[in-house]
Amino acid sequence: MPILSAMFPQGPNLDAAATKAASALSNMNISYAGPRMAQILGDKKLGGQQSLAIIGHRGSGKNKVIISGEAPNTRPSVMENTIKSLVQAGENGADFVEFDVQVTKDGHAVIFHDDHIIIDNKGSYIARRIGDLTLEEYLSLGFQSDGLEIQMPLVRKASDGSICRWIVNVQDCLCTLKDAFEKIPLSVGFNIELKFDDEAEVPQADLQRVISVVLREVEMYGKGRKVFYSSFHPDAVDLVRKMQAEFPVLFLTDGGTYIYKDERRNSIESAIRLCLQCGLQGIVSEVKAILENPGLVSKVKDAGLCLLTYGELNNYVEALQKQKEVNVDGVIVDHVLEIVTATQNDTSLSITSPSSDKMSSRDLPGIVKAAA
Repeated sequence: MPILSAMFPQGPNLDAAATKAASALSNMNISYAGPRMAQILGDKKLGGQQSLAIIGHRGSGKNKVIISGEAPNTRPSVMENTIKSLVQAGENGADFVEFDVQVTKDGHAVIFHDDHIIIDNKGSYIARRIGDLTLEEYLSLGFQSDGLEIQMPLVRKASDGSICRWIVNVQDCLCTLKDAFEKIPLSVGFNIELKFDDEAEVPQADLQRVISVVLREVEMYGKGRKVFYSSFHPDAVDLVRKMQAEFPVLFLTDGGTYIYKDERRNSIESAIRLCLQCGLQGIVSEVKAILENPGLVSKVKDAGLCLLTYGELNNYVEALQKQKEVNVDGVIVDHVLEIVTATQNDTSLSITSPSSDKMSSRDLPGIVKAAA
């Protein structure tokens, strides 16, 4: 992508020059010249038929937030969005790993999911946005590679607003996008999710600055790896698509399972319209939307788009089977090893699509209840 090298400064400070350059570039519409998602996902066949691509969620799966009084998670866990988690996902057979990327105050792309990083300072909780921290400050938090006692342990906010300990079986340090490119085997593809605050309005200049940093680092360290971008932010995917033409861009959506002020986020039909307007290559939907209305798959495919899914139900083979039947292209999962093993051992996950796209919902209530 020489156009990026020419327009984006190579130092860590991108605030003024890069924002101006990104603003100019975002008004251009570069024809997409990269590979189709079918090429990115690869020719995966099992039993002679196309198989689902398996994508490790935050590496080897997101970490469960344990609310006070809840039973602890019995499934072994690795600190999410870390090198150990990403490497393990690849070793366990994931075709891709999905991870969340944000940008520090001094212009470095780092891998972290939550809108705020919260530390326990001797019983006092301090919450900071990644964009308010320097890289050095960010990397000083949580587990450290020297193995010494964690001075500033990380905690998380639960769905009920309470602050909970961040408990995992295998710890690892926070990491950068550069670390991921350098330490994850090249055979493992990257789904880079550009993470922005769902609850706050993100100024255009901030979108441009973050995207500029990420694109620059992918250009510097990508070295032939399979990559595709995704984001829940409609304006972000539009900008990524306009600012680069080498890798596919997909729009993430809850598919109507949660309602936002921005109508573009509230249905698969809206996601399709956005993709066609912005020249995107596909959609990543909450799996419940697809299981409850499988006819949506044909709408996505008729628009020439790829369809991936994410969500708790993707950890159940029954849900994968139903998606396979209607030609979903890939699934983002937490239980990588179990799902990879199931897809390899169960040839029923490799059936051709049926003549009707009506998916039986006979087992869906039980699956939903089990995943709740």
